[in-house]
Amino acid sequence: MRPTLRKRRLPIARFVWFVSVAAIAAGCQPPNGGISQEPPPAEPRTLDEILGAIDGNSARWKDPLWSSSLTATARFIDSEGDEKILNLEGTMLFDRPRRLRMDLRPGLGEQVMGAGSNDESYWIWIEPEMHLMKWGRHEHAGKPCADSMSIRPDQLACALGVGGLPQESDGLYGPVRQFGKRFDKLTYHATRPAIDHREYWIDRHPPHLVRVVVFRDGFGRIATSAYLDDYRRVGEEGPYVAHAVSIRWPLDQGSLTIQAARMAMIDRGQLSANAFTMPNRESLPPGVERIERVDADCDDPVTDDEPSPMN
Repeated sequence: MRPTLRKRRLPIARFVWFVSVAAIAAGCQPPNGGISQEPPPAEPRTLDEILGAIDGNSARWKDPLWSSSLTATARFIDSEGDEKILNLEGTMLFDRPRRLRMDLRPGLGEQVMGAGSNDESYWIWIEPEMHLMKWGRHEHAGKPCADSMSIRPDQLACALGVGGLPQESDGLYGPVRQFGKRFDKLTYHATRPAIDHREYWIDRHPPHLVRVVVFRDGFGRIATSAYLDDYRRVGEEGPYVAHAVSIRWPLDQGSLTIQAARMAMIDRGQLSANAFTMPNRESLPPGVERIERVDADCDDPVTDDEPSPMN
């Protein structure tokens, strides 16, 4: 059984949703001419209140997050330059700050897409439309020496809203606060080249969490935008987590829309030692014929003792 590969018209509701996201990311407010179900504007909140709500939610995050009820739509440009759309189902596992694994398949078929990240590296493979796995190191992500990717697994934790707000170690300083009618915007500026500036649009209504994440490159262009919806608490005392997320990479013509029917926190002792290990030649499907490092030009040549996914 093969995944659905076709261009399609978006339903009107989803079209309005994407227009709203684009408007927010551009610094505007979403349309509300009888369409939006958002509550009326709330009063601005102080920076301490904004950060306190987000940090308070993060403090509830004790264990890895798991979902076995994921549905996803991935849009990307294949190796021939053609647009492809995959409608998939699968699982997601996440452990802060950026250890992530997604295994996706078309219904009951074999797995056709895998994306992940650990403390050092990130990767993605799609089969059969792209007969290779692409991977890179977080330290080089976004540099001119790194090739582009239609779907950026290095940014997924941040775009899904599960990675928390930036830290100084991320090469960003801030936040600078602005406010609009419905959202408080926090902007973090890059401290060194090849790092995107980030904007976080915080909802003024409970649970007072991130609704939009925007990455802007050095030219001010939107490199990544994510819209987070359907916040629900995971467990009786766990954090609120967005169960519906739409991510776009407009410069690379890629997007990923994710919905989770259910999420749960699992005991850390249940994690396999290899849960976030990057795939190698033996563990990849036969249709994935090549493994390509996207940032091979960013550092010294691979030495004989450097680990490689080819082995």
